[in-house]
Amino acid sequence: MEVLTNHTLPLASAIQSFLRQPRITPLHCKVQHYDWGDFDFIPRLLGIENSEQKPFAELWIGAHPDLPADALIDGNPIPLNQLLAQQPGRLLGSAVAEKFSGELPFLMKILTARQPLSIQVHPDKQQARTGYEQENRLGIPLDSPRRNYRDVNHKPELLCALTPFYVLRGFRPLDEITKLLESIPEWKGLRNEFHPTEKGLKSFYYRLMTMPQEDVNKYLSPLVERLRQQGTYPKSKLEYWLLKADELYSSSANKDRGLFSFYLLNFFCLQPGEAIFLPSGVLHTYLGGAGVEIMANSNNVIRGGLTKKHVDVQALLAIVKFISEQPQKLLPVTENGHESYPVSVEEFVLRRLQLASGETFVVEKFPFHVAIVLQGNLEITGNTGALTFHRGDSYLAPHGQSYRIQAHTDVDIFLGCCRQ
Repeated sequence: MEVLTNHTLPLASAIQSFLRQPRITPLHCKVQHYDWGDFDFIPRLLGIENSEQKPFAELWIGAHPDLPADALIDGNPIPLNQLLAQQPGRLLGSAVAEKFSGELPFLMKILTARQPLSIQVHPDKQQARTGYEQENRLGIPLDSPRRNYRDVNHKPELLCALTPFYVLRGFRPLDEITKLLESIPEWKGLRNEFHPTEKGLKSFYYRLMTMPQEDVNKYLSPLVERLRQQGTYPKSKLEYWLLKADELYSSSANKDRGLFSFYLLNFFCLQPGEAIFLPSGVLHTYLGGAGVEIMANSNNVIRGGLTKKHVDVQALLAIVKFISEQPQKLLPVTENGHESYPVSVEEFVLRRLQLASGETFVVEKFPFHVAIVLQGNLEITGNTGALTFHRGDSYLAPHGQSYRIQAHTDVDIFLGCCRQ
């Protein structure tokens, strides 16, 4: 393979040694510096300075070709996607390799947001393939900012909060939407257009997202002005995030129509350890906080507002599921000494392992997984000896490996695992 011919013989020898005897291997993970990222959480986790105040939005722990982690084999970095491609059945396990065409089926991230992300939705597999092929026919390059579909995969995702984490997720119950609309004097002209059925919700949201910009301004400008005159709000209030989003994404002449979604979607705060699941078609945005995120191995995002990136309202409306529901929070379940978050996906399982100083834990023939140490110092003893890991370190464990974790301090580890 190219990865072998382009490197020196010592690296080639190290890779062949690893493939003959797969083992626990450190990872060097990389950061996406999106504008909405936090300045402090990821730099503190990694133990690096951020004197330039760059936004550290996402630490990617996986093999997605957009930003793969490097496996450090005898100190030599090799992109994880290229390493897995050499012997996927041996490293991922034959069942996973066959089912997912030899690719790691998930991507894990540390996500930190200091400001709201876009109003967005993720496609299902058929929508992703159709959209990807259509954009290919239109000649839109894969790295174009106008691109909606960067691969043919769906992107169900789970986020577990590490700090208080504010979210908009899924449409509110219909009676709640009705009451909210009645409480907004500036939207008097809109109230009669909402009919409290899921069909009526779809029609109403279509209206908001496609109305002329002058009508958007007519409904949003006086509302925002009134809220600003009423004073400041704490983060626990919806108005805090709405006004923050307006500052970031509206211009002096035009309000961002994504602001309408604040009154239609469930607003809530996840406490550390709580999680949410986002299947295809669920409209959502993350507003602020830090969390561990795991998703199918995709980078497909369709945006409807609250962003400087590409917005495609028609594509978003074609994918959104207009289902009214109570906000859904997930709590972990404990099994065999660790926690996991139960969601019905075939690509991944998110596990969490917390150990007190001096405790040990034996990982017994788990499926392939990547892991990140959120807290503490530990030693891992596997089939080729011992490795030491600290806060901010990541590693991979090939399929079927057993190893022992010895906690030198209190330890908190998240593991992104393939399903058995």
